[in-house]
This record gives sequence, C-alpha cells and structure tokens, in this order.
Amino acid sequence: MTLKHLRVLWLLACVCVSVTNAQAAEKLVADYGGHAGFQSATWVAKDLKIFDKYGLDVEVIMITGAARSVAALLGNSTQFSTGSATGPLAAAVRGSDVKVIAASYNKFPYAFVVKPDIRNPNDLRGKRVNILNYGGSNDLALQLALKEWGMKLSDIQVVIGGDAPTRLGALMAGRMDATILSPPHLTIAVKAGYRVLADMGDMSTNFTQSSLYVKGSALKEHRDRVKRFLRAYGEAIHVIKTDRERTMKIFANRMRVDDPETVKSTYEYFAPRFSFPPRVNLEGVRDTLRFYAEQNADFKNRTPEEFVDHSLLDELEKEGFFKKLGG
Repeated sequence: MTLKHLRVLWLLACVCVSVTNAQAAEKLVADYGGHAGFQSATWVAKDLKIFDKYGLDVEVIMITGAARSVAALLGNSTQFSTGSATGPLAAAVRGSDVKVIAASYNKFPYAFVVKPDIRNPNDLRGKRVNILNYGGSNDLALQLALKEWGMKLSDIQVVIGGDAPTRLGALMAGRMDATILSPPHLTIAVKAGYRVLADMGDMSTNFTQSSLYVKGSALKEHRDRVKRFLRAYGEAIHVIKTDRERTMKIFANRMRVDDPETVKSTYEYFAPRFSFPPRVNLEGVRDTLRFYAEQNADFKNRTPEEFVDHSLLDELEKEGFFKKLGG
C-alpha cells in the first residue's frame, strides 16, 4: 500500500469519526426566561459545555413569560422549557400534555421596588405598577402581595411592561411608579435611590419560580434524552452553588453587567437559594393551585402529583448521581 493510499484512508477515518460524533450529539432547543440570576441553570449548562458532556447539542433561546414558553414547547419549537410553574400548571389543567420534572429555584426571587416617595402599601393606590405579563409569576407575586396588604388589583394600575431591563428603564424614566425586580436589576434600582417596599421571598406563600418542564410524551418516547438533559441541568445547579468564579463570569456575560459589585451581590443573593437536587417543592405547587382555585374552578381539588413527575429525579438519586457531584 502506497503512502498516498495510507493518507487517503487516514482522512476517511477522520471523516467517519467526525460524522459519528456529530450524529451522537442530539440537536435540541431549550428556553430560558430572561436575564435574572434564578434563570441561570440553562445558561451555565450551555456556556460550560455541560450539555455536550451528556451527548446533547442544545441551542438555548430566551422566551419571556411562562405562557409563551409553554406554547413554544407544545408547538415543538422547543424540547425543554424553564420558567415558573404557573405556565405548565395552567396548560395541564386545560388538558395539555405538560409535566414539570424538576425545579432549580423554589422561592419568589422578587422585590417590590417603588419610587422614593412611596413609603407604604397604601401609597400604591392609583399608582402605575409594571409587571412582565398576566398569568405568570410576576402577576402571581403581585396579587399575593396585594392580598397580604389587604388590597385589590383594582386599587392600582397594572401595566404590562416587558422584561426586567425594560421595566427598570420605565421606572427610572418616571413612566412607572413601581415594578417587580430581582438582581441584578434590583441592585441597580436600589443604587439609583429607589426603595424596596417588600421582599417577596419573605412572603408566607411558597412558589416554584424556576422549573423544568417537558411534554409528557417525551418522558415515554425520549426518556433517555430527557434524563441526560436532567443530568446536565442538575450539574449546572451544582456549579452555581459551589463554583463562584466560573458562575460569576457567566452571570456578568449573560446579564450584560460590567460592575463587579453588582455581579457579586447577584450571585450571593441567588446561589444559596438554588435547590439541589432540583426537586419541585410540592407545597409551592399546592399553594399556587389553591390561589388559582379562588379564581378558576378548574384548579379546585387538584393535587401537585397530577402535574409533577419526579420519576427521573428518583432514578438519578438511586443511581447516586447527585452524591457523586457532591450533594
């Protein structure tokens, strides 16, 4: 065999290996809801190539609002969705094929931020309050806060105002009197002189803020793929909780924040509150169902177990996956 023939065979072998590797990585789309720290599990898994480690080629895209996220999942534009539990619960109650399989963040991560002259909840009467959209976690947090204050939605002017940077901009421009924010935008607002009227994380109600959900059919037809994604998701959460330097670099890049102090305070606010292993707080789901049952009879007498499937998490725990990571 000539040297020329050997070179050709070597090139063919390289091509075959490349094709095999390309085929091994499954191309998928997963969403994230915005640029707040509680939404970071998907970014970290992507930016640190943790998805690749589990044979997944994942494109991550931003879809703001749980309702839009669920619509994209049901329309097959995405295969994995992340966001508050309000979207998948509302869809599943209407009969849609959606299952929540994990949750990285089981607390309200918001603060009610107001102009400096607003000193107490009563000062909000008649004022313009900016939220992301109706039906999502912003809306639920607002209604629960008003309920604790003995107020109604009709006491304020609710304005749908887009993502956190847009809402912060409207507040600082004087077009809004109050909004709901989380770090880093909360930190920026406080530095600019705006007041925190209430930290919603201190409210009595539990809430599944950042969950991972898929089509129920995917758990049957693509179970191994979903399990590999869940491994990457869980490992990313472990990195967030334990690797400050790498996580802060991703936070700074994804949040487009240059100020090191803002990035640091954002990390310190969120990292300890992430759930690892990422189990859904069923009490949070139960509280959400109770709240919506007051407005919609379809939610009455429903249980969290109808909407949450922990079977893959159970398998990973039995296999010792999370213990190997250090949890």
